[in-house]
Amino acid sequence: MAKPKIQILVCTNERAPDARKPSCGPRGGLDVYRRFKDGIRARGIRDDVMVVRTGCLKHCSQGITVNIWPRNLWYRGVTLDDVDDIIDQSVVGDQEITRLQMPDIPWE
Repeated sequence: MAKPKIQILVCTNERAPDARKPSCGPRGGLDVYRRFKDGIRARGIRDDVMVVRTGCLKHCSQGITVNIWPRNLWYRGVTLDDVDDIIDQSVVGDQEITRLQMPDIPWE
């Protein structure tokens, strides 16, 4: 694989069910990660885009959290239905999706 131009970071962190904070894993983080992998493969852009599952991205109350790097686009509440829009508009294209924007809040 060539050095990727873009990385899609998807939180898949899992906390215990009785944890004080929520986490992205139980909200479907791994499924969102897999959908990104499939979407990147289907578009034939695997050499330029790497999809990475991560631990906590520090916006637990807003998850599923996704970051598009190096564009520094932060998305919240990402669902399976959002993945194609993110790929087409923010990865292939260079536009931020307003409805998914992470609010300017402190790290959690």
